[in-house]
Amino acid sequence: MLFRRKKTIMRLCRILLLTIILCLTASPAAAYTITEFCADGYADGDGDEYFILEGKGSLSSWSVTDGEGTVSFGSRSGRTVVARNGELYYQIHNSYPDLEIIDSTPKVPNANVSKKFQMANTEDSLTLLHNGVAVQSISWPDDVEKGNGRVHRFEDGAWDLRVFKIGQSDFEPKTFTADKVTLFVSPDCSHEVITDVIKEADDTIIISMYEFTSVSLAESLADAEKRGTDVTILMEGGPVGGMSKDEKGVLNYLSRAGADIYTIESEGKLPARYRYLHTKYLVADSMVTVVLSENFKDSGIPKSGSGNRGWGAAVEDSGVAKYFTEVFEDDLAGYDIYSWVLGTEQLPTDTESDKAVKVFKPKTITNCEVTPIISPDTSYLIGDALNNAKSSIDIQQAYISHYSDSENPWLSSAVRAAEEGAEVRIQLDGMYYNTDSEEDNDEIAADVNRKGLKNLQAKILTDREGILKLHNKGFIIDDELVLISSINWNYNSPTNNREAGLLIESEEAAEYYTNVFNYDWEGVVLDNPASAAVGFDIRFILAGAVIAGLVVLYIWRRRH
Repeated sequence: MLFRRKKTIMRLCRILLLTIILCLTASPAAAYTITEFCADGYADGDGDEYFILEGKGSLSSWSVTDGEGTVSFGSRSGRTVVARNGELYYQIHNSYPDLEIIDSTPKVPNANVSKKFQMANTEDSLTLLHNGVAVQSISWPDDVEKGNGRVHRFEDGAWDLRVFKIGQSDFEPKTFTADKVTLFVSPDCSHEVITDVIKEADDTIIISMYEFTSVSLAESLADAEKRGTDVTILMEGGPVGGMSKDEKGVLNYLSRAGADIYTIESEGKLPARYRYLHTKYLVADSMVTVVLSENFKDSGIPKSGSGNRGWGAAVEDSGVAKYFTEVFEDDLAGYDIYSWVLGTEQLPTDTESDKAVKVFKPKTITNCEVTPIISPDTSYLIGDALNNAKSSIDIQQAYISHYSDSENPWLSSAVRAAEEGAEVRIQLDGMYYNTDSEEDNDEIAADVNRKGLKNLQAKILTDREGILKLHNKGFIIDDELVLISSINWNYNSPTNNREAGLLIESEEAAEYYTNVFNYDWEGVVLDNPASAAVGFDIRFILAGAVIAGLVVLYIWRRRH
């Protein structure tokens, strides 16, 4: 027994000794890594270009080269940001780097530089060296795409898992169990839910919105200010077509009422952090979060019951509210934010559209899981959900566009689910601007239907009582997962825009929106081959008939 114990102790000692030897002789390549860099910044002369090293231990034996010059770091250790010009870096990033290459400010120590070190915008490389031996290398445009303001990040062993620009946020996904969620749809009942949330707020209201022209919602917010509720609004400063006179009048009115209003927009050489602020959400009293597909317009949030088809939800949960508040505060802290300048435009006249029958009422559910989606940070969750679909997908989308160099990946995921047996229905808007070009909704629908799968159908909604157009950006998966969002199915919306959405995991929520979807699905659809559930396009038959007619005419003329 003693012999066995002694033998075991000796074996453990040998293992421990071997472990120590391996630790002492192991390659140090993983001790430090280039985790981020920007070669083409916004400052003059790309003075804000930078790279970041992360790791542990002394940096005295480490260096970085671009093939011409070499940067070393002295006795520093730990995470180190090295910028070309510390002062210009500060102007863009609002923080100083740890080291600078050009002596620009006494606030930043100089790195040790031999020869000329400056990253080229279009084609160059970075190599990390340990005692002169290369342990990591990255080049562009071979390994990563070049681009002005493009930040390259190394995560999970790969570069650029998402497109990242200077100043953009990097929120992680979180899931919350909400005590109560009120489901609603436009045009039926969105106005009553949103106005109720505004009326009940007595502390704060924050709003992030692409467009705002609704007089009735503006008046509700002005009333909130009068009773002491602090209202803060962040708007897109350059929407497509520019900010309208009516919107300026609404924002002027709210500014005079005491609301704090800001816009996000490009100025001079500094492009905005996001192509568009396309969000549609509000947070009241750090407790209630309303996320929807519609802008604050009479068509999006109508009083009459006649307007756009869209989905929304009001979530009562402090965790969800905190999450969206942090997103709001991050957006508000950017270099591209400007205080609203009061103008002369007046509040427009409150117009009332034709009354329509309100088919759907709000529905409140309890204890369901809610996951915020923030674009571009976590919009990949939409693709994940589609890829995990098993039995059914119902998609209701204003439009779907293919990417410039590939098919739309989310549409491809839905089609693949159908090919694997899931029931998939896709409904798209039929307004002229979504059907009058050669590659828009009717062509997308035709391509889907030509696949000839009975369990895969696409329709174009052109008319339904009270519905002016389909503006929704949502889906229902497997009768239990619902997406409510502002995210369009194109390249820029999930990749370059600031967007917001919710994934709600609830059979009750899925049933509610499925009822709405079915109502729209059975409505009037575009009466052309693009929306017909067939495996061919009648335009080919018509073209063939024309050609056959020309052939017959040619033969007849030859004979006569």
